[in-house]
Amino acid sequence: MKKHSLNTLEVDIEEHAMSDLQRRIFMYSKDALKIAASIEPIIVNHPRFIQGIQALDRIYQLAHELKLPQGIRIVGPTGSGKTSLVDYFSKTLPKTTLFKQGLGIVFIRLDASPTRHQLVRNLLLAYNYPFASTSVKAIDIKTQVLCDIITQKGTRILAIDESHHLAFSKSRRYAKNSQNDVTDCLHHLMDQTGVGLFLMGTKELDDLESLDAHLASRVSTRIELADYLTLTPEWYGLLKAFVNESKQFDLSVILTENYGALIHAATGGNLRNLKRLLTEVVLIGVDSQMPFISQATFHVAHERIYGEGNDRANPFSKWAQPSPNPN
Repeated sequence: MKKHSLNTLEVDIEEHAMSDLQRRIFMYSKDALKIAASIEPIIVNHPRFIQGIQALDRIYQLAHELKLPQGIRIVGPTGSGKTSLVDYFSKTLPKTTLFKQGLGIVFIRLDASPTRHQLVRNLLLAYNYPFASTSVKAIDIKTQVLCDIITQKGTRILAIDESHHLAFSKSRRYAKNSQNDVTDCLHHLMDQTGVGLFLMGTKELDDLESLDAHLASRVSTRIELADYLTLTPEWYGLLKAFVNESKQFDLSVILTENYGALIHAATGGNLRNLKRLLTEVVLIGVDSQMPFISQATFHVAHERIYGEGNDRANPFSKWAQPSPNPN
């Protein structure tokens, strides 16, 4: 019997299946993923982090206790540890009957071009309160519902990430004093419920005074989490802390020779980039079964993270070797 030739669609499907198979061949082992997962949650109590925790503790303790509104701005570039700071603070809150478990601090992210409707919706959803699409007039009712929930649940802190987006609010109503509907809603929530406010964002958050002086006066504390721009003792202390906290994989090599400077050049002194690089190094190190990691390991890790075609310079290129097989 004459065999029918594969049509174009069948060929495409076959080639796609082969591509998927080849892609799946390049996978890290379960052991590598398990050990690397222990690097990602490492929290280093560096001086800036401790300063931030102390400031958050202060606002948390004063909220509801004093009539004066309490708030803090945490300013820093992307990846500097702002969200990690608040996440750590939230997870280490002591158990108490003053608020419903898990609602002592409520965390949301601000939309890119926020409106009051979006802000109230996101906060209500954080309390698992159903929020159907509603009219502009009805949003006042929803805002009052939100105030009641904050009070009933005993929430002491509203933490709002990406708060620099306040500058891009679509719903400006007060052109004369630069106030807008979103910031107006935030200080309304503070005044009505006594809840403290954590605002996290990039440098644009420093424009809060010109955007809404009323909210800025309520969020008076400012903490900055910056990248490590130079090779300071604090940077080397950070690397040492990662070595000490890495219990399942030996990272001590990063404290020898010129690793500190090279890693700084590779990460720009950014905490998130540092974690990403060390995590990738561990993945490669575990699967390659090498007796120790080397600068060649870091070269491969950098290439996998950023891609060979990326304009980002790889400071470990001098030690480039054929990529280890992860299987």
